Amino acid sequence: MNIQDLAKLLIFTGCFILSSCMEKQLPVNLSIELIDKGVKMNSFSTKESTVEVYLVTQDAIEGELLAKAINASGLEISRAKVTLSLQKDDAKLFTFNFDANLNLEEVTKYQIDLRNIE
Repeated sequence: MNIQDLAKLLIFTGCFILSSCMEKQLPVNLSIELIDKGVKMNSFSTKESTVEVYLVTQDAIEGELLAKAINASGLEISRAKVTLSLQKDDAKLFTFNFDANLNLEEVTKYQIDLRNIE
């Protein structure tokens, strides 16, 4: 193997390792109900089995946020929930921790829904 072949192999290997280490950012969507209640998502992140969303609201809102992991067929394959309590003109970062057994390769997106606490 000559030096040029070795250099090509090292570059290819480096690119493969780098691409496999990069996290893919999956889309996160708010439900129509949350949007209709004036809730906006200013940012989000997905890493392993954790989803974080930064929500801003104009009006006070309480309930339960339900994050659903959705597969390519549009089916829910896991869920996580947190308590929602925002005052008028408020904002907060919410963290959803999904089950460690969730097969992340099957997840194509996340959906955030509102459940009212009664």
